[in-house]
Amino acid sequence: MAHLVLVETTPTAGFKIVQEAVALGHEVTFVAESLDPYLAAEGGEEAVRTPTRIRTGITTADPGSLREELERLHREHPVHGLLALSEGHLPAIAEAAHALGLPFESPETTKRLRNKHEVRLLLDGAGVPQPAFRQALTAEEAVAAAEELGYPVVVKPADGFGSVRVGVAETAGEVAELAEAVLATRVYGRGITGIGVVLLERYVPGPVVSCEMLTVDGAHHPYGCVDKMLSPPPYPVELGGCFPAELPDDVRDAVVDVCARALDAAGVRRGHTHTEVVLGPEGPAIIEINGRLIGGYVPTMMNHVLGQNVYHDVIDLALGGSPRPSAAHGVGCIRALTAPAAGVLAGIGADAARRGPGVAEVMLHARPGRRVRPARDNFDRLGFLITTGATAPQARAAAEAAHERVEVRVTPEPEGREPEAPEGVVA
Repeated sequence: MAHLVLVETTPTAGFKIVQEAVALGHEVTFVAESLDPYLAAEGGEEAVRTPTRIRTGITTADPGSLREELERLHREHPVHGLLALSEGHLPAIAEAAHALGLPFESPETTKRLRNKHEVRLLLDGAGVPQPAFRQALTAEEAVAAAEELGYPVVVKPADGFGSVRVGVAETAGEVAELAEAVLATRVYGRGITGIGVVLLERYVPGPVVSCEMLTVDGAHHPYGCVDKMLSPPPYPVELGGCFPAELPDDVRDAVVDVCARALDAAGVRRGHTHTEVVLGPEGPAIIEINGRLIGGYVPTMMNHVLGQNVYHDVIDLALGGSPRPSAAHGVGCIRALTAPAAGVLAGIGADAARRGPGVAEVMLHARPGRRVRPARDNFDRLGFLITTGATAPQARAAAEAAHERVEVRVTPEPEGREPEAPEGVVA
């Protein structure tokens, strides 16, 4: 039996890995700044009861504070591995792992992956296909960069995650508005601070997929690709996807190759990565590299069709093992539930969806009474449903049919009131 520590996570999907670790016979300590973001989600009380022990009141995004807490914990209960699913906390976790001599990606690489502009420069130097890009420190610089790149452009924080403050701009005015929102976002929540740098990228038309990779000793092993269902511009929110993505063999091989080259250029040596790719007119191009397992309930969806449990691989890797991906059997799809209008969530009716053909799971994590809006970023999603099928069309059709059976009830905002971001997510 090992002692694992999970530092922050994603409500409430992030506790799936705790359930799996406990089922394998391990102890798990959950370390968080506060339990409030987790208790706010539907099912949060049950989720936070899963860890063996809980430590709160720690500034988990600060490397020094987190290291001190984990060193103290290590003296009391020797720690054998660290689990990390929260992207904004990865640099602090990597430094703590290094100080404790635990298996983890290097602090240098982990910190690098949190700066998308720095990664872009590395990919550019290595000749890895990607959109043209520029960095901006003011709204005026952002507009000038957009004019140079040519419209439309993608505007995003250089250190963002969860599609927060990401938008597609067609005009100088839209660029300025999006850039000002990025520059004003200096706190993401849970102790994560923003650097206030805008990254602009030339918009590349084409389908978006992600490549889920496991890297051990610098060797990259793909689980496969997940296709992406995105909301229409200007806010490209991930609303669903299927695994493995239905791609021609040559396209899939090209995606895996460009992702492996990107990970090499970024210096990735150990860990799970989630790399997003656009299948543009000139072939696959890197959108961004995330130095963690793909988020939310997507690993749960993958587990329904893989011959292994992805969370077990994360646990094995954290304990110094060398797991390898297995082949998929069938196809899984995930579909997000979102609010049809801004207002207060009155309830979600999903019983009919649960009884639908091909439905494997339905997860609701938004409590009635929460302020909601049509999706602008990933934190606006209210729940998910997972379906499976022998083929991608079957699984996708089942997901869409189940989605049609869900009723999201919203008490509308007063007329003229501006929709707000979900409470407690971004300050």
